[in-house]
Amino acid sequence: MTRATGPDHDAGTTALSPVLWTECEPARLARDQDEVLAFAPLLEFQRPADDGLTHGGWIGVLPRWPFERPRPEALDELLGNQELRVLVVYSAAHPMVPPTIYSIDPEPSIWEQTQSAWHVAPGGSLCLLQSDGGWQPEASLTELLAKASGWRIEYALMKAGIIDAMSVNGIVSDPSHDHLIDRAIQRVAETPDPDEVGGADVSP
Repeated sequence: MTRATGPDHDAGTTALSPVLWTECEPARLARDQDEVLAFAPLLEFQRPADDGLTHGGWIGVLPRWPFERPRPEALDELLGNQELRVLVVYSAAHPMVPPTIYSIDPEPSIWEQTQSAWHVAPGGSLCLLQSDGGWQPEASLTELLAKASGWRIEYALMKAGIIDAMSVNGIVSDPSHDHLIDRAIQRVAETPDPDEVGGADVSP
């Protein structure tokens, strides 16, 4: 949707600028800001036009384990010092259309973006919904953010070779991968150091 801003006398045409959802849905904007800041205090709101985001968004770090069940003991060891830094991009149709979420760090490789098992679309956006109808306009943005946090954990499990495809429902609602976090660390601990193996004394 666009709106006229007045005639461009030099070009002899009427210049148009987009109608911003933030202006049309101020109550929803306030709700998003309250809910997101409570869920992920390290996310920063980007106003429309900030950093090229026509309709605004968020950028920053998501929590590691925002789920309502016990946190696996080995989670921090699995993820190391690398937090999940994301870019959340609103569309003109928000909240009718879900925001797009990109993982900035870690950044999925081009190859991973072409493989459905990694739940990343070409271009780098995360595939967090099973279908186009998986998002409801009244839903909280934090539901998608929680799914993104779960994606980060499964991404680490994929990188560690513990799973060969991400789960259909995601870690948010599917605890079946929780125990694999500890297994990933055990596998790393059991893997011999190539330098130590190569330097071992094999004389009789």
